[in-house]
Amino acid sequence: MKTRIGSLATLPLIVAFILLTIGGVFLLSKADRQMRDTTRKHHIEDIERSLYVARLSRGTYPPYTEATWCGVLNDPKNREVRNQVEEALRIQNEKYENPEKPFPSDPSFANQAKDYFYWKRSPSVFELYSILEEDPNGERNTSRCKNAETTQYDYGISSILRKNTEYGTVMDSIL
Repeated sequence: MKTRIGSLATLPLIVAFILLTIGGVFLLSKADRQMRDTTRKHHIEDIERSLYVARLSRGTYPPYTEATWCGVLNDPKNREVRNQVEEALRIQNEKYENPEKPFPSDPSFANQAKDYFYWKRSPSVFELYSILEEDPNGERNTSRCKNAETTQYDYGISSILRKNTEYGTVMDSIL
């Protein structure tokens, strides 16, 4: 009888341990998703700044010979455009001066249709899109891009909304 009472007394401890383990796994998973989303936003910012450098040096955004363009930057068929963006990235950003550092790619969807999407809307306007795991909203899509399959994206920036003539970009402004 005493052993049965003793085992019943440890039951709440076992249940508490199981619940803490499940909660810990959930929190770690959430933290991992948030970390990947933060990495995505930093990558998009790095690419954005390199596109501004490319436009300053060439008068237009990559690809330099086309008025408009859209596609996933890390798609092998878009290598020429990615090389033009990467050239400016390695000049502009000291993190990428080392040629061994790879071009930014999505931490979960690298080299897939959901990798970073670049849309040159005109010689002076671009957009960059990324998937988010913690805030999926599908607010942006690529349905009008003939070079890529239609994909929903959750995060994006537009040069027309971020450009500031006095400070360069919103990132550099006093706002």
